[in-house]
Amino acid sequence: MGVGVKSWVRLGLLAALVAAVPAAPLAAGAKYTAQGFAFDPKARSQVVVVRPNLFMGTLDSANRQIEDPEWLAAAHVNLQEALKRHPATKAVEWRFSDWNAPSSQKLSEAFWKSVQLINGDIVFKVPQGTFPVLPGEDWQKRFKTLPKGYHPYQLPAASLDELRQVDPDARFALLVATHDAYTTDGAKLARLLGGMGNVVSEGVNTMAPPPHHGFTMLVDLADGKVVWFYNDGAFGGDLRKATSADKRVGQMLTGWPGGR
Repeated sequence: MGVGVKSWVRLGLLAALVAAVPAAPLAAGAKYTAQGFAFDPKARSQVVVVRPNLFMGTLDSANRQIEDPEWLAAAHVNLQEALKRHPATKAVEWRFSDWNAPSSQKLSEAFWKSVQLINGDIVFKVPQGTFPVLPGEDWQKRFKTLPKGYHPYQLPAASLDELRQVDPDARFALLVATHDAYTTDGAKLARLLGGMGNVVSEGVNTMAPPPHHGFTMLVDLADGKVVWFYNDGAFGGDLRKATSADKRVGQMLTGWPGGR
């Protein structure tokens, strides 16, 4: 093969590789702050950071997501330390427990389900209770009839009671739910080849990127109202590593409310 032909082959392969890399999700984040909400500037508000709902694991070549307990333990530590370094500490005092201690208890699945439903309502800017959409229901037709924009959101009574039990002395609670699946070496190769196949057959890579999404939510423990919220479908940073946890926490607290 001549030098010129080899160069064209290399260029063609490079172009295919670039095209096979999926584009980042366009929806960078959904923000919400309750009307009129701000922290009291005269005193740092007590905010309990409850044990987060984190998935930390691998995404293998068979597209299976497998949780990694060591990564999760590291994420627990790095999340707390990064929160302590964040400028939000000027307005609030974080309250933590040791999430890796044997005595540490997760909040119930029912609690997180109720919060996930509110997450969906806020992201789509629809009234609370819109989700879940019933099986077989035309959700697009339904959404067209709903008023979009600002709406108040509040935890159900049972969820609020469970949350208050975590720290009766706190005024607010910060909820964190993220999902991170990191590709194995075999999965990276499989996804690269699959993406190249998409490009050849469809002209574009339709393979979804590895999941790195989640949300943070601040709840007023006096009445259960959601006073601040942020959701991101493409988080950066890496809670497994102390050196890049600050970047993740910075994104998680995008639009964090200040004092009056």
